[in-house]
Amino acid sequence: MKFRHTCIFGLAGLLIASGIAISQQKKTPVPPPQPHLFHIWTDAKGDTHLEELKLANNRRAMIPGATINFSGLPAPEGAALLHHAPAHQFAITVSGKIDVEASDGTRAHLGVGDMAFLEDTTGKGHKTLEEGAGSVFLRVPDDFDVKAWARGE
Repeated sequence: MKFRHTCIFGLAGLLIASGIAISQQKKTPVPPPQPHLFHIWTDAKGDTHLEELKLANNRRAMIPGATINFSGLPAPEGAALLHHAPAHQFAITVSGKIDVEASDGTRAHLGVGDMAFLEDTTGKGHKTLEEGAGSVFLRVPDDFDVKAWARGE
Protein backbone atom coordinates (compact mmCIF):
# COMPACT_ATOMS: atom_id res chain seq x y z
CA MET A 1 0.00 0.00 0.00
CA LYS A 2 2.87 2.32 0.85
CA PHE A 3 4.43 1.69 -2.56
CA ARG A 4 1.12 2.49 -4.25
CA HIS A 5 0.81 5.85 -2.42
CA THR A 6 4.39 6.68 -3.26
CA CYS A 7 3.71 5.98 -6.96
CA ILE A 8 0.53 8.08 -6.94
CA PHE A 9 2.20 11.01 -5.16
CA GLY A 10 5.25 10.70 -7.39
CA LEU A 11 3.11 10.71 -10.52
CA ALA A 12 1.08 13.68 -9.23
CA GLY A 13 4.30 15.59 -8.52
CA LEU A 14 5.62 14.79 -11.98
CA LEU A 15 2.41 16.06 -13.60
CA ILE A 16 2.45 19.26 -11.54
CA ALA A 17 6.13 19.89 -12.31
CA SER A 18 5.63 19.30 -16.04
CA GLY A 19 2.61 21.62 -16.01
CA ILE A 20 4.71 24.36 -14.41
CA ALA A 21 7.50 23.82 -16.93
CA ILE A 22 5.07 24.00 -19.85
CA SER A 23 3.37 27.13 -18.50
CA GLN A 24 6.75 28.85 -18.13
CA GLN A 25 7.79 28.23 -21.72
CA LYS A 26 7.77 31.34 -23.87
CA LYS A 27 4.80 31.49 -26.18
CA THR A 28 5.32 32.84 -29.67
CA PRO A 29 3.24 36.02 -29.95
CA VAL A 30 0.61 35.94 -32.66
CA PRO A 31 0.68 39.15 -34.71
CA PRO A 32 -2.64 41.00 -34.95
CA PRO A 33 -4.46 40.58 -38.25
CA GLN A 34 -3.59 43.09 -40.97
CA PRO A 35 -6.43 45.61 -41.37
CA HIS A 36 -8.15 45.88 -44.72
CA LEU A 37 -8.18 49.13 -46.71
CA PHE A 38 -10.97 49.71 -49.21
CA HIS A 39 -10.89 52.59 -51.70
CA ILE A 40 -14.24 54.05 -52.83
CA TRP A 41 -14.15 56.52 -55.71
CA THR A 42 -16.20 57.93 -58.59
CA ASP A 43 -15.24 57.65 -62.26
CA ALA A 44 -15.81 60.23 -65.01
CA LYS A 45 -19.26 58.72 -65.78
CA GLY A 46 -20.39 59.20 -62.16
CA ASP A 47 -20.29 55.51 -61.20
CA THR A 48 -18.86 54.70 -57.79
CA HIS A 49 -16.36 51.85 -57.48
CA LEU A 50 -14.80 49.96 -54.58
CA GLU A 51 -11.46 48.13 -54.50
CA GLU A 52 -9.30 46.68 -51.76
CA LEU A 53 -5.79 48.14 -51.57
CA LYS A 54 -2.89 46.11 -50.23
CA LEU A 55 -1.23 47.79 -47.27
CA ALA A 56 2.55 47.76 -47.08
CA ASN A 57 3.91 46.15 -43.92
CA ASN A 58 6.17 49.09 -43.18
CA ARG A 59 5.04 52.24 -41.42
CA ARG A 60 2.95 54.60 -43.46
CA ALA A 61 3.76 58.29 -43.74
CA MET A 62 2.07 60.95 -41.64
CA ILE A 63 -0.71 62.86 -43.37
CA PRO A 64 -0.24 66.63 -43.13
CA GLY A 65 -3.48 68.58 -42.78
CA ALA A 66 -5.54 65.61 -41.52
CA THR A 67 -8.36 66.20 -39.01
CA ILE A 68 -10.20 63.58 -36.96
CA ASN A 69 -13.85 63.08 -36.00
CA PHE A 70 -15.46 60.23 -34.03
CA SER A 71 -18.92 58.87 -34.79
CA GLY A 72 -20.41 56.40 -32.36
CA LEU A 73 -23.92 57.38 -33.35
CA PRO A 74 -26.31 55.25 -35.39
CA ALA A 75 -26.01 55.64 -39.16
CA PRO A 76 -27.83 58.72 -40.45
CA GLU A 77 -31.26 58.17 -41.94
CA GLY A 78 -30.88 57.22 -45.58
CA ALA A 79 -27.45 55.57 -45.17
CA ALA A 80 -28.90 52.46 -46.82
CA LEU A 81 -29.56 54.65 -49.86
CA LEU A 82 -26.86 55.88 -52.22
CA HIS A 83 -25.01 58.84 -50.71
CA HIS A 84 -21.66 60.65 -51.09
CA ALA A 85 -18.75 61.12 -48.75
CA PRO A 86 -18.74 64.69 -47.37
CA ALA A 87 -14.99 65.00 -48.04
CA HIS A 88 -11.93 62.88 -48.87
CA GLN A 89 -11.56 60.87 -45.69
CA PHE A 90 -10.71 57.56 -44.07
CA ALA A 91 -13.51 55.83 -42.18
CA ILE A 92 -11.95 53.47 -39.62
CA THR A 93 -14.29 50.94 -38.01
CA VAL A 94 -13.74 50.87 -34.24
CA SER A 95 -16.80 48.83 -33.25
CA GLY A 96 -19.45 46.72 -34.90
CA LYS A 97 -19.63 45.88 -38.59
CA ILE A 98 -20.23 47.90 -41.76
CA ASP A 99 -21.24 46.61 -45.17
CA VAL A 100 -20.52 49.00 -48.04
CA GLU A 101 -21.88 48.76 -51.56
CA ALA A 102 -20.70 50.98 -54.43
CA SER A 103 -23.13 52.04 -57.17
CA ASP A 104 -21.47 49.52 -59.52
CA GLY A 105 -22.61 46.70 -57.16
CA THR A 106 -19.17 45.96 -55.63
CA ARG A 107 -19.42 45.16 -51.92
CA ALA A 108 -17.09 45.05 -48.94
CA HIS A 109 -17.52 43.97 -45.33
CA LEU A 110 -15.60 46.05 -42.79
CA GLY A 111 -14.89 44.73 -39.32
CA VAL A 112 -13.13 46.35 -36.38
CA GLY A 113 -9.81 47.86 -37.53
CA ASP A 114 -10.72 47.91 -41.21
CA MET A 115 -10.64 51.17 -43.15
CA ALA A 116 -12.38 52.69 -46.14
CA PHE A 117 -10.89 55.65 -47.98
CA LEU A 118 -13.90 57.62 -49.18
CA GLU A 119 -13.25 59.71 -52.25
CA ASP A 120 -16.70 59.57 -53.88
CA THR A 121 -17.73 63.16 -53.17
CA THR A 122 -19.62 63.29 -56.50
CA GLY A 123 -21.42 60.81 -58.73
CA LYS A 124 -23.91 58.10 -57.73
CA GLY A 125 -22.35 57.33 -54.33
CA HIS A 126 -22.36 54.28 -52.08
CA LYS A 127 -24.62 52.58 -49.50
CA THR A 128 -23.67 51.66 -45.94
CA LEU A 129 -25.41 49.14 -43.72
CA GLU A 130 -24.16 49.32 -40.14
CA GLU A 131 -24.58 46.92 -37.24
CA GLY A 132 -23.51 48.45 -33.92
CA ALA A 133 -20.87 50.42 -35.75
CA GLY A 134 -18.74 53.26 -34.49
CA SER A 135 -16.19 54.89 -36.75
CA VAL A 136 -13.36 57.36 -36.61
CA PHE A 137 -13.22 59.67 -39.62
CA LEU A 138 -9.89 61.13 -40.68
CA ARG A 139 -10.30 63.90 -43.25
CA VAL A 140 -7.37 64.47 -45.59
CA PRO A 141 -6.49 67.11 -48.19
CA ASP A 142 -8.16 66.68 -51.60
CA ASP A 143 -4.82 65.89 -53.29
CA PHE A 144 -4.03 62.99 -50.90
CA ASP A 145 -2.84 59.88 -52.80
CA VAL A 146 -4.20 56.88 -50.89
CA LYS A 147 -2.49 54.35 -53.18
CA ALA A 148 0.97 55.84 -52.57
CA TRP A 149 0.22 55.99 -48.83
CA ALA A 150 -0.86 52.33 -48.80
CA ARG A 151 2.43 51.38 -50.50
CA GLY A 152 4.31 53.13 -47.68
CA GLU A 153 5.43 56.12 -49.77
